[in-house]
Order: sequence, then structure tokens, then C-alpha cells
Amino acid sequence: MPPHSTPSDLNLSAQDSTLERAAGMLAGVAIGDALGMPSEFLTPDLIEEWYGGITQLTVANASHPHHRLPVGAVTDDTDHTMLLAQILIDHENIDPLEFARRLLEWGQSPRVQANRFVGPSTLKTLAALGEGRPLSEVPRGGTSVGAAMRVAPLAIVFADRDKLIEQVVASCAVSHYTRNAISGAMAMAFALAAALEPGADIHSIGAAAKDGAVIGRNYGDWSWAPPIEKRVDYVLDWIQTLPQETVLLRLYELIGVDMYAEQLLPCAIGLAGLADGDPQQAMLWAANLGGDSDTLASMTGALCGGWRGLQAINREWLAQVETTNSLDIAETAHRLIAIRQKRQERE
Repeated sequence: MPPHSTPSDLNLSAQDSTLERAAGMLAGVAIGDALGMPSEFLTPDLIEEWYGGITQLTVANASHPHHRLPVGAVTDDTDHTMLLAQILIDHENIDPLEFARRLLEWGQSPRVQANRFVGPSTLKTLAALGEGRPLSEVPRGGTSVGAAMRVAPLAIVFADRDKLIEQVVASCAVSHYTRNAISGAMAMAFALAAALEPGADIHSIGAAAKDGAVIGRNYGDWSWAPPIEKRVDYVLDWIQTLPQETVLLRLYELIGVDMYAEQLLPCAIGLAGLADGDPQQAMLWAANLGGDSDTLASMTGALCGGWRGLQAINREWLAQVETTNSLDIAETAHRLIAIRQKRQERE
């Protein structure tokens, strides 16, 4: 059982240090995933009917596909984030072939086989890898949010934007090598990198996301790639001019909560801004919107955790999620930041 992360565990020199923010970001990934797990695939009305609303870490209803998972369990959002983190810890770069090997190993694990929380794009990739097909012949036309949901370790390690761009593209090369998916992944990575900066706010985070969305469309195989940056503009305007309930309704009805980055990335930025970076409030809103709620809450938690730091994270939730899933957020953050610092010294 790993110890749960606390600011003292991180041996911080300042409360808003990059390390503290990185730990908050990874904690937000995992807690958001676990909060949204029981409400994934549901509508807000059904969430209210089954749970009376999500207010804490909750076991999934007996009729839900995730009903076998214990309270606080994470899904593929956190698994893939930690998988990329471990590759960086081991090799300091993302190699698509190594990512493919570890992704196949993950997909064949008893836990994944029993619970079947694999997105549609990754499912096709795993099937092809399982047949022994070389990476050059593996379907990698995914346009879903699967590439964007896992980029937090890249944002933590690669302070240099050019290197971050290269590594985001490499992380998409196995299953999501399309303009649509790469635009979303780049937007999320840039937003998370901005959240790590001292003095970050929703405007700097949103501006970075817009830059990433535009740059990301220059990479990958052609696909229809809606302009994520325009949707970010909408949500930034709404959170400044409209009542809270109206914003939440517009995020659900007009931006959407389906499993695509052009919906979930602007929605996550909107929720983070509406909550002024409060991770708990933002993640609970995400969990109660339904749809791809575990991914939305995970992305929202990552943004808020990076922005406000580990000190803003609910410590009881973090302890339960770490224990349930054998995670050590502090240790992972430490090791990723060590690589970041090593890279900066070389540069």
C-alpha cells in the first residue's frame, strides 16, 4: 500500500512550486477518473436517479458497466497517463514502439479484460497488436479523446515547447494519428503546461490550449478537425458573462460531453474556469454531467490540480484512490520533475 501524497512528502521549497503543481495535476487525473467512473455513459437525469448526484467517491450502480470496480477505482484515463509516465521515467522520451508494447501488455491484463474499459480507437489498436501485426499496419485512425486524456506526464517533463510538440505527436502515433486527435492532445498538453506556470489563470490556460489546437492540426493523417480554439473562446466568454447554471447547461447541450477532444477539452476548461480552479467543485460538476464523465472529470482535475497545486486536492479522496489503485502520486511527480530539471540543465 503506497503512502498517500502530502505537501510534506514532496519536500517543497514553495507552495506554488512546479513539483507541487505536478503532483496536483497527477492527483487530479486519478481522482477525477474515479469520481466520474460511476456516472460514465449516463445522462444527468439518470445520475440523479441512481445516485442522487455524485458528491463523493462512489461505487457504480449494479446496472452500470463498471459495477465490478470498487469505490475509488480508476479506468483507462489514469492507466494510460501512468503508462506514459513510466515510459518517460524509464527512457526520458516516448518511443511509439515501446508504447505499443506496453499498451498491448496493459490490454491483456486480467483487470482490463474483466472490466473492459477500453476506448474504441485503442480497442482496434490492441486487436491488431494482439494479432502480431507490425506498428506500420496497426489501425491508428482514432479521432477520440484517448490521446488527449493521457498527456499530463508530457506537460510535466517537457518545458521546451518544441520538444513537447514532438513528444505529443509521438504519443499519438500508436492509436490516434489523426489531425483531430493530435489537435486535441496538443491543446490539452499546452493547457496543462500553462497550468504549471506560477501565476497561471484560466486565461493563460485557455490561450495555451488554443495555440496547441492550431499547432496540432499540422500533424497526423487527414481527418475533419473542428477548431477547438473557437469553442475555447466560447466557454471563456460564458464563464465571465453568464450565471453558473446557464454555463453548465451550455457546456452539456452546446459543447457536449461525448468522447471527443473537441467537446471535452473546451468543457474541461469551462468547468475549471467556472470553479476558479477549485478541483473538487470542478470535478464534481464534470462527474454529474455524464457522458464520458470519467475522462471529463480527469481532464478537469488535471487542469485544476496543476493550476492550484496539490494543496487544493481533497486529501481523503487522494488517499483512497492511491490505496485502491496502488498509486504513488508523490513519487511519480518527483521522478517526472527530476527528468524535467535534468533536461533544463542540459538545455
